[in-house]
Amino acid sequence: MMVNVQNARLTIGRDIADHCIHPYIFGHFIEDIDDHMPAMLAYPLTNMDFEEEDHNLDGVSGPWYPLNFGKHTQYALEPPARFHSGHSQKIRIFNKDRCASGIGQRMQVDGSIPYAVRMYVRATRELNAVHLKLVDRANGDMLGELELEVNSHSWKEVTGRITASRSCAAAELQVWAVPLPPAAWADSTSTGVIWFDHISLLPEGQTGLLKREVFEMAKALNGGILRLGGNYISLYHWEEFVGPVYLRPNYVNEAWEQAGQVHKYFGTDEFVDLCRQLAAEPQICVNMGTGTAEEAARWVEYCNGDASTPMGALRASHGHPEPYRVKYWEVGNEMYGPWQAGVCSAETYAQQFLTFAAAMKAKDPSIVLLGCGTARDSLVPGWNRIVLETAGHAMDFITLHIYQGQNFFPIDAATPGSDRFKAIAAFPETARYLFEEIESIIQGREDLRHLKIAVTEWNTMYFPNPDMPNNHTLEAAVANACMLNEMIRQSHLVHIANFSDLVNGWVGGCIRVGDHYERMKKPGWSGKNDVIFGTATYHLLRLYANRNLHRVVQTRTQSGTFHAGPCKLPMECDSLPNVDTVACISETGDLLTVFVVNRTLEPTELVCDLGAWKPKEEVLLHTLTGEHYERYNTVFEPSLITAEAQRVRIDGSVWTYELRPHSVYVLEVPLQQSS
Repeated sequence: MMVNVQNARLTIGRDIADHCIHPYIFGHFIEDIDDHMPAMLAYPLTNMDFEEEDHNLDGVSGPWYPLNFGKHTQYALEPPARFHSGHSQKIRIFNKDRCASGIGQRMQVDGSIPYAVRMYVRATRELNAVHLKLVDRANGDMLGELELEVNSHSWKEVTGRITASRSCAAAELQVWAVPLPPAAWADSTSTGVIWFDHISLLPEGQTGLLKREVFEMAKALNGGILRLGGNYISLYHWEEFVGPVYLRPNYVNEAWEQAGQVHKYFGTDEFVDLCRQLAAEPQICVNMGTGTAEEAARWVEYCNGDASTPMGALRASHGHPEPYRVKYWEVGNEMYGPWQAGVCSAETYAQQFLTFAAAMKAKDPSIVLLGCGTARDSLVPGWNRIVLETAGHAMDFITLHIYQGQNFFPIDAATPGSDRFKAIAAFPETARYLFEEIESIIQGREDLRHLKIAVTEWNTMYFPNPDMPNNHTLEAAVANACMLNEMIRQSHLVHIANFSDLVNGWVGGCIRVGDHYERMKKPGWSGKNDVIFGTATYHLLRLYANRNLHRVVQTRTQSGTFHAGPCKLPMECDSLPNVDTVACISETGDLLTVFVVNRTLEPTELVCDLGAWKPKEEVLLHTLTGEHYERYNTVFEPSLITAEAQRVRIDGSVWTYELRPHSVYVLEVPLQQSS
């Protein structure tokens, strides 16, 4: 079989850009959507506060279920009351039974680490202890147990420590209410009642409340900045999610169908703490959808005010006396979209932005404000121009959310793979069109020329949801590499970018926990929900963000071209270069880094001319590739596609290499110092 080998030539010039590449273009994004929070956080139990409904009418909340040895034990959800924030789970053991009864939940357990146990509980005097058991559901083996004293009819926090004898993917936590011996019951009519308002296990050694492996993988991404936002933020009232977690209310996540509760255990304090531990700058999106400017201003003061201010004093009372100094604040999330709570016109948004900006800056004039732009002008024609001309002078950044795929090309599940690949691989041209459109507006007015672009959500997005596992494929990684190349090329204008999402979640969290590939928490099928791995794009993002980049270096690429298909944007898509490249120099001037993406389905012979520089003979080549563009990592093959590095030699000042189809290369070239 004859293989059609393409040819390409890359010439690295001497001209160096006068602006620096901002490290925040490698940022990330978390939001409370689908299984993002449950997958990310270290808690192995769900519905810890019994807020889900009793769907099967057994008297027990959500994924919990009854356990008992009596005929008459009653289970019920009790409504909120003083000293607890939502439903409590009641178990009533009648005198005629006087037997142990309780509740259980399926979970996976790690035998290598102990778990900190916390309960919020009250009971009548007939019940004086709670017995916790970790059991293997397959054979009934006892993996671990703990008994905790319960001695109060008022709500009380009870804590302990439990360790499993071994790991088990199909375990069960059993929580038994232990009654006094029958003879110790006070009379023939009394009953034993116990109420639980919270039951949690948290593995010791977790960092920032994240699963240990998730934290380590997130740290390795070296993202620089981490965004808290998304559709749910337009229904999120931050003051409900600070302070003692047991006093935080439970809210239904209204932004998404069947999305469950807002995860109250990850509020402002926890988000900022995670950012600090990841060495990432916190970036907060405020609620314009159902919130007010005054609420947003209080949020700024809570984060940045000293302890003499009302909100700063509140933060200090929660154990954080020093200001967080959160610098980057995004005003509203996708306020142009009909899917967004509080959707509004461009004129209304611009006026509201000015109101929010004034209130927030009054609390801290040093903050940086990001205004809401759109990459989909067809939804709201003229949005960016109207918003910028009215309110751009009060912004520091205009934001775009760019999801390459069906938003810009007419592709669907029936589109032939090779045609779909070309459309997805046209990511840099799509982004470039959008960036240039914004730049033409801001360069047209003196009072807007200070503005920069923040791409606060970006990824591939193939078809109407669900669209996984497409977003995990090598194809998606190739497209995302081209997008990173474009943002580096446009780094005079693009200073912030947040890949969407960090963990599981919506279109394609780059860190995957278990085999939940479908939306809305459909269960996995393999029993390998303890497997945590990176997608092809994870390895791409990690590769790019950990390079030594300072300024862009001039390049010239000559290669064949391809036609990406009909585009919904008014741009040319019929002669796009097969090879997408960008080069950068380190701050010390002794390392040249060259990024090369073969965005075709054919091998390409590349000749890279480094004659304008003095390269050393041995260089480091990083490669991200695979046998087929539709391959992706899974719980069964978690390392199928990863970045690999090798030492290679160049011939004088020329590097010649055959690029594999649908592949990404990063060449690090040490330079000889001029005498």
